[in-house]
Amino acid sequence: MAGSLDSVRQKIFRAKVHFVELQAELSRYFQTNPGKVMREAEGDPNQYIGTFQAGGPIPARLPIIIGDCLQNLRSSLDYLVWELVLAAKNTPGKHNMFPVCKTLEAFNNQITKQRRLDGVSADAIAEIESLQPYHDGQDFDKTVLWVIDDFCNINKHRRLLVINLRSGMGEIETKIVDGQLFVHVDFSTLKKDAKIGPFPIVDGPSGRGLQMGMNSNIVVFVAFNEGAARNMEVSLVLNGLFNYIGLTVLPKFERFFI
Repeated sequence: MAGSLDSVRQKIFRAKVHFVELQAELSRYFQTNPGKVMREAEGDPNQYIGTFQAGGPIPARLPIIIGDCLQNLRSSLDYLVWELVLAAKNTPGKHNMFPVCKTLEAFNNQITKQRRLDGVSADAIAEIESLQPYHDGQDFDKTVLWVIDDFCNINKHRRLLVINLRSGMGEIETKIVDGQLFVHVDFSTLKKDAKIGPFPIVDGPSGRGLQMGMNSNIVVFVAFNEGAARNMEVSLVLNGLFNYIGLTVLPKFERFFI
């Protein structure tokens, strides 16, 4: 049986199905207005300074969907190794899987003792080795493969991933295309959990004359609350993981299936 990338791509597609489901659930969640801006009790009575406070826990279904998405994405890498063994006209086994290592020693152990890449061609092993997190030194835990592997280990063997509701001040771009409203937020520029304000109260502390003269907007989003992706918006992170696997990793191995 010849190897093929079809099953790998199908696994990635399944992960994207969960991603679409997550987007829909996030939209429904935010339609419930899950939090509000509360004015700080202390401070200048002629100024308004607020903070965003969540109204309750995030629905449990959200981390479940995120975990399903990540598990399928991580499995696509193991599928890749299986297919690479077949492409090399060898027989894969349960020992075969895609190693993700923070040190060269750990990678060598995966190769020699755990036999993770038995049956994979030398050139394909070299490509897998080039992707290993340990090439980034002490920043290994910030690499895409490490984030995927770490999150999947947590989700599979320990518990649901921890996410929370965050807020920030940032620019929001809106435009209408073919009658549809599109909103774009540059999450990379957000000041996480920043104070909202101060805004002057021109008619006294009652707030009736509150002046909202500002260019930024209050942005509320669901973020990871652990690992290298801590405080980062979940959809942004997952989209980056998809792009890395689909646009960086898979193209490196296409030549082995020609």
